Amino acid sequence: MKCVHIPKNPRSDREIVRRCGSIRETRQGDEVTVSNSDGPSVEEDRVVDCLRRDGRASYSSIAEELGLTRNRVSEIAKSVVDRGQLRFTASANPRMFGFRLEGHLHVALRGDASSLYEEMIASSLTTYVSTTTGDAGLCIQVRCRVDTELVELLAGIREHPEVLSIQVHHYQAITHNVYAPTLQTEDEYALDETDIQLVETLERDGRAPVRVLAEALGLPESSVRHRMTRLIEGEIIRVVAVPRREFGRAHTLALGLGIRHSGGSRTGLDALRRLGVEFMASTTGDFGIIATAVFSTVREANDFVEVLRREPWVTSLSTWLHLQILKEDYSVAAYRHARQRIDTLERSSDDAVTGTA
Repeated sequence: MKCVHIPKNPRSDREIVRRCGSIRETRQGDEVTVSNSDGPSVEEDRVVDCLRRDGRASYSSIAEELGLTRNRVSEIAKSVVDRGQLRFTASANPRMFGFRLEGHLHVALRGDASSLYEEMIASSLTTYVSTTTGDAGLCIQVRCRVDTELVELLAGIREHPEVLSIQVHHYQAITHNVYAPTLQTEDEYALDETDIQLVETLERDGRAPVRVLAEALGLPESSVRHRMTRLIEGEIIRVVAVPRREFGRAHTLALGLGIRHSGGSRTGLDALRRLGVEFMASTTGDFGIIATAVFSTVREANDFVEVLRREPWVTSLSTWLHLQILKEDYSVAAYRHARQRIDTLERSSDDAVTGTA
């Protein structure tokens, strides 16, 4: 159940229970617990969070970390996968596949924006899409190979009448991301066609056994194991579990942070790393740093923000809650296939103009 702890009214020590649909609120002692009986359980949330960080982690290691039995972890993982609420894939390092431009969009909205949501989910240029609180109702993370791709994406967003404004923040560098590789380099990794096939196979099923991968690629298991180890340890890919959009995150609050700071960004990035954020990037634009931190309770989030505001390098702080993560996908196959279709159409068009066969 989802638990949010709020100070109780000190005048009453009795337990108060209020239900509204699937929402249950229990007040007892010094806290209020708000529960969603239809959502994921606490155990499911914890297991899924472990798998999001390492999709190929053994169930035994997860059981040891969480204090559960291996059978219980296996049962939970199988249940959420069988219900279609979790899939295993590979997150790719964008720099290694030619994506030189990454950024964060804050889109202010009015009215029904469902068509924009679906368009952003379907786009091969977006990696993260979330509805949010605050002035901007939608947060989008993008990656592009060339500037024209971003220009065209922004033009498409502006065509939606419900869009009031777009704030664009260019990532200078993503320095930490729990769910994707962040090694910064300007040199594309020397990937051969077999490496690409392995990456795309893992994108389809990140927990596929080595035996299955070897059969799909027509290689010995030892060769596949070596290639996969090289890709993972080289920060080329990271195998993760991605919850489906309807699964939600029942017991965590994802807090977005837009930070304006004095001086360079290094001091702030080092401090945020010590504070344990899940994502952070230095940016150009209105904010110098954009980050995401995750908490179990509102009180934890409040304490974190209070600590951050007192940091001498912070000049101002904007925050927003991620209400629903609509998309979280750092794979590259969809982009590669989309570009191949576009390139084929462009070549066909050029051939038609020049009269070549």
